[in-house]
Amino acid sequence: MATALTNSITDVSEEVNYQLMRGLLSAARKRLPFFNGTLPGALQGKGSTRSVMWERIANLSAATTALSEPIGNTAWQNGRALVVPTKQTVNATAAKYGNAIQLTEEVNLLQMNVDSMRLMDTLGANAGESLNELMITAYEGVTTTSVRNADAAATITSIVDSIDAAEIKWATNQVNRNSGMRFTPVGTGSQNYNSQPIRDAYYGICHPDVEEDIRALTGFIGVEQYAGYAATMPGEFGTINGVRFCTSELAGIISADSGGNATAASLRYTTTDTACDLYDTYIYGREAVGTISLNAEHTTDTYKMYETVPSPIELISHAPGSAGAGDPYNEIATIAWKCWFAAAVLNGNWLMRVRTGATDLSS
Repeated sequence: MATALTNSITDVSEEVNYQLMRGLLSAARKRLPFFNGTLPGALQGKGSTRSVMWERIANLSAATTALSEPIGNTAWQNGRALVVPTKQTVNATAAKYGNAIQLTEEVNLLQMNVDSMRLMDTLGANAGESLNELMITAYEGVTTTSVRNADAAATITSIVDSIDAAEIKWATNQVNRNSGMRFTPVGTGSQNYNSQPIRDAYYGICHPDVEEDIRALTGFIGVEQYAGYAATMPGEFGTINGVRFCTSELAGIISADSGGNATAASLRYTTTDTACDLYDTYIYGREAVGTISLNAEHTTDTYKMYETVPSPIELISHAPGSAGAGDPYNEIATIAWKCWFAAAVLNGNWLMRVRTGATDLSS
């Protein structure tokens, strides 16, 4: 049995001295949906500042006054009044993020060569998870008027219920009232496949704990009941009230033990049964949230960790000896990722947040 080799990564076993070792166990593959449906903006550089700007031309007021017939001498533009369109902009400052691993030459000498490739995969997965975590912060920028607590509770300490149809209806109604744009078209069912018709829909993201409560709602249609031609997203589990939901572990417990009485309402809790855990569920329309684009193909979909994803993330590998005098014995290699990132809420009227508890499934 070989001894453990201490190096700059961690204590790594000397795999070549083991038999029947052909690979590594798979790490958890989290669902990363927070870029789903976002609108990419172009990165602009000026000096040391990097920013992203999105622009829209506001709708004109409805013209409800009839145009009168021009009489007499023709005036400039027939005397018609003109309107000046309003341009609205949203700006976000871009920042650079990254992570790196240092390798010693012993890693390559005493381990399977494939491990370096797996470490690159791990860095790529770390990049995706990191950027999705940053995206959650952008979603949290939702306006206060677009937030609803379960059962319209006045404060979070008064929340004593899981998500129900009323919260989802409230969210879709708010987006509908503000002329939100949907992501998906109507899907018709078929008796041949025993599938259900589904409405044109907005997107929703929730935690797996909340997923189980949504599945239990009357009117829920599971993704397995969609017609065969209805494209689905990784992590999508079904639709209800005009929202197609994805689930992600990253949409975590946003406030442990901060709600109302957990025991009385049979809700999940982390450390004490006197207060329930709280979860955020986001429901949004097209162009509600914007993200950065570096003139490269930009990911706007849900994906899973370790998948190859189109994005402006740069993976960097430096071989031993590339540091020159900084590595006099050609012993040190590094692998890393870096990326510019910015995100912003582009239209707060099209992004809704519902804060609820989740049913305790342990009993």
